[in-house]
Amino acid sequence: MSQSQSPSPDTDIREAQQRLREFRRGKTAERLFTHPIDHPALPTGFCYCEGSFWKAAAFVIKAIIIAAVFKLPWNCLKVWTLRRFGARVGHQVYFASGVWIDPTFPELITIDDKVFFGMSAKVFNHEYRRNEFRAGKVTIHTGAFIGGFAVIAPGVEVGENAVLSAFAVAVHDVPADSTLVASLSRVIKRDAVPPNFV
Repeated sequence: MSQSQSPSPDTDIREAQQRLREFRRGKTAERLFTHPIDHPALPTGFCYCEGSFWKAAAFVIKAIIIAAVFKLPWNCLKVWTLRRFGARVGHQVYFASGVWIDPTFPELITIDDKVFFGMSAKVFNHEYRRNEFRAGKVTIHTGAFIGGFAVIAPGVEVGENAVLSAFAVAVHDVPADSTLVASLSRVIKRDAVPPNFV
């Protein structure tokens, strides 16, 4: 293809933004949307801050509301707020203090019944990598237990009755009835430590 026939960067990003809109509306079967970028410090075409003032303001208001509600003690208000912003949240879901839900694309989050989130657990639905933008559907199935300070990355599915231990980081699917354990700390005996180490 000659250079005059190759798509312009503007056309490419407009097509990618359209694909992201379709992904967010559930019109594609994929769980993960990806698009190459030059670097997250440069304009990517995906940040709310690159759009109109009103779109940026709407996002900031949404983020402030979600963050403020999740600091309150009323669990039913947390569930109601997530549902109002498009997340699918089942019954008897509990969010402990300090839980953080990514406000960027809440419509990509599905939480089934009887899921427990421990203190300061975090759920992400998008991320910037060095050369890639990602948005991902997160599904947490019935009876899952998300431990304190655990992190769930975009595109991850947590199976039924699965457990994420405290501080666990789920970057891949967690099968049903399994436990994802954070890296275990170990005590090293003093006589096993090299002299230069201490």
